[in-house]
Amino acid sequence: MLQKKEAAAMKGMVPSQPSMKYPDEDDEHEVKEGNGGLPVEGGFAIEDISEKFQSQCISLYKRDLSKRGEELTFEKNGGWRQEQKGRTARLEKQLRLRWELEEIIEEQVNRFHAHYNLDMVPTRLKDISQLLMPNWTPPDELASIGWFGDWRPSSILELVRCLSASCFPISASTDHLLLQLIHEIRIEEAILDEEMAEIQSTCILYLPFAPINIQSGGSALACVHSEFKKIERVITKAQQLRFKALELVLKKILNEIDAAEFLVAFEGIQDAIHQFAANQRFQKGPVAMPVKALGSA
Repeated sequence: MLQKKEAAAMKGMVPSQPSMKYPDEDDEHEVKEGNGGLPVEGGFAIEDISEKFQSQCISLYKRDLSKRGEELTFEKNGGWRQEQKGRTARLEKQLRLRWELEEIIEEQVNRFHAHYNLDMVPTRLKDISQLLMPNWTPPDELASIGWFGDWRPSSILELVRCLSASCFPISASTDHLLLQLIHEIRIEEAILDEEMAEIQSTCILYLPFAPINIQSGGSALACVHSEFKKIERVITKAQQLRFKALELVLKKILNEIDAAEFLVAFEGIQDAIHQFAANQRFQKGPVAMPVKALGSA
């Protein structure tokens, strides 16, 4: 009995022990409440490790993008430079061709100047007949385009208007300028025609070709020489007017390319007219017409 009492007394003196908890369970409970249920490892949450891993991946991706951007920029820049070099080379070639074309046209203008103002100017009395009625030009050609032995200046300008419809279109302002120049040059042509008509009448009426007008040799030759000088001045003015019309076309009205096309067409038309007139000269005999055409008429 005594022992039971002592045991009971000792039981009342010892405080009751709480239930033992494992540290892992407490920590897990605290992590669940504070870190969204993720376990703790070495004092750092797995979420922190994941965030650092993601930030490292993003930084590496950005670095790769910047590197690829540099490569793409270099490739595009290099390709663009090569393309620009090719375009510049083509432009330079076109400029060289344009400069060569300008030189060719200038050379043609100089040749026309020498032809009309030096080569085709009469220096002797017998040169006048060759210039007014040249042996190398068939009659049909003289009748179609002849004016003091060559093209009428206004016809050259009219040819530009005709060719502009098919070869090189011109603007309305250029066409208006052409019409104005044609009008002005026709006035100059009419003045030269009047001067030549006056010289011709003087030669018919007053030169000592008839017996009633027979004079001494010296005075008759002086009269002829005086009229010759007048004809020479008229022909010289006509040649200068022809060159003026061509120079206006080649240097003022048309650009280099159109001027080159005009020169080619102008030469082709002259050659076609000459060949047609030459064939007409050599044709002999009566004119033949098809019987079928006569029956239909």
